[in-house]
Amino acid sequence: LANVDNEAVVSTQSTGDGAAPDLTTDLPDSIGGFQYRVIGAKIILFKEMHDEQIKIELDLNNITELTPSEEDPEETPPQYLPSFIIDISKPRGKLLFKCNYHMSTEEQYVANVDQYVISEVAFVRPGQADDDAFTTDFGNLDLVLIREFENYLQRRGIDAEFSSALFEMSSALEHSNYVQFLKNVR
Repeated sequence: LANVDNEAVVSTQSTGDGAAPDLTTDLPDSIGGFQYRVIGAKIILFKEMHDEQIKIELDLNNITELTPSEEDPEETPPQYLPSFIIDISKPRGKLLFKCNYHMSTEEQYVANVDQYVISEVAFVRPGQADDDAFTTDFGNLDLVLIREFENYLQRRGIDAEFSSALFEMSSALEHSNYVQFLKNVR
C-alpha cells in the first residue's frame, strides 16, 4: 500500500500547512443565515423563516459527474460535483428542489463551478412520503414559473453567494474525508 501512503502525504500537503482541514475550526459558524451540522459525509443546513422550516442536505456520496470536454473527452479526467436537496416545509406541505453543481463546458465550469442548478422540483402533501410525490424536471416548467421558483429561493437566502459558500464547505469536507480515508486505509 505504498501508493496509499504517497497519496496520503500528497493530499495532506495540498492544504498548504501539511494537515487536513480541522472541520471543527476551519468552517464558518453559519452560511447565509443557515446553521448546519456535519454528520460523516453529509452537511445538513437549516433555518426557520416565518412559518417555514428550510433544510438543505448535501451528501458527498451523492455526486454528479461532469460532462467531459467535447474537444477531447478521452483525455479529460472525470470530475465530480456534489448534489443536494432543498426542503422547504410549510403547514400545507413542502417543496423539494433537487439541485447540483453542473456545467457542460470548460468555460462555464471555470466561471460558474460554484453555482447550482435545479434539476427537479416536487410538492409533497402533509403525511405523504417524499418518494410518493410527483416530481417534474425543472427545465420543463414554464419560464415564468422557473423564474418565480428561483426568486422564491433567493428570498430565502439561497442565492449565488450561498451557493459559493456551500460549494467551498463541501470541498473542504470532501478533502478532509478523503485524507481521513487514506489514513484509515494505511
